[in-house]
Amino acid sequence: MNIFYRLNNLVLIVVASSSMYACALVKPSPETLNQNIEKWLAHNEFDKINDSIKSLNKKDTKYQSVFDKTAAIDSKKNIFIEKTSVSAKQLILENEWQLALDTYNDALNKINNEPRLSIEKNNLILERDNQVTALRKELLINQANALISYKKTYEKLSKLIPHDYSAQFDIRSYDNNRLKVAGHLEMCGEQAVKNKNFNLANECYSLSNKLDPDESKKILISQIQNDLKATSNSKRYSELLKAYETAYIHHQYNLAQKHLKELLTINPSHTKANNLLQTLNSEIKELTLNKINQGKDLYSKKKIKEALELWKHALELEPENKELQLLISRAEKVTRKIQSLEKNQ
Repeated sequence: MNIFYRLNNLVLIVVASSSMYACALVKPSPETLNQNIEKWLAHNEFDKINDSIKSLNKKDTKYQSVFDKTAAIDSKKNIFIEKTSVSAKQLILENEWQLALDTYNDALNKINNEPRLSIEKNNLILERDNQVTALRKELLINQANALISYKKTYEKLSKLIPHDYSAQFDIRSYDNNRLKVAGHLEMCGEQAVKNKNFNLANECYSLSNKLDPDESKKILISQIQNDLKATSNSKRYSELLKAYETAYIHHQYNLAQKHLKELLTINPSHTKANNLLQTLNSEIKELTLNKINQGKDLYSKKKIKEALELWKHALELEPENKELQLLISRAEKVTRKIQSLEKNQ
């Protein structure tokens, strides 16, 4: 009897499953499918429409009226995507971040994995999370600064009324809060170091150390400040080398020289800057010498004005050049004499 009962149940299950499978294979008529599509379109349920059309045989002319609708369906889908995007972005402008996220989620439930909406949703989550992180850090730092400002007050209070129960309760509450915030700041510092955000790491560890002084924190702060200085210097080196290159390309040799000298003031042992300056100084000397000789040639040909102009340009390259100073002085005296003679004639 028991075996018969089990066999009977098994037969019923198989029959039911077969019936369900058979029902699933039965496609709706074109009229029914068209009605369903209109109903789904009214609710923007594009996945249902897409799945239904995909299940059809494209060679089955019976469903031609359904296939003819695909262009119109795609157009409505694109309009729906655009409206969703515009609505969500407007909600973000109004600072309604959750409503914007809900808008994207509702749309993606109807068009699963739609690329544009998926990307916009992910960007929204990323931006929101970044803002939340920044706000939490701001709150933590503000809380730490407030606790630091109370520290001396509680210390004085403890000395004034050391046996007052109410005061001691407040002091213990303050100490618990102080240590808790110091711990959070230490975690903030650790994460900032991992992210190579040394400014934030320095701020978090410094505040933590003020709330709960510790020698290991002082060592970390010193290391971070060294890293900050190195990073700052490295950035400044890059800026000055780039400024040197720009000046050099435009033949502004004195300006190029100035940038290299500034870099070497910060770091006298900077190999690249030393080599560049040495090469530049040699070039300037060569250019100056060429201009001196060209000027002398012009001077010997009585072209004093041209020689003087050339020497003055050379003096801009080497302001301390004694020979140039003498040549210019002599040429200027001769020029004045010539002008005087011309006036008297």
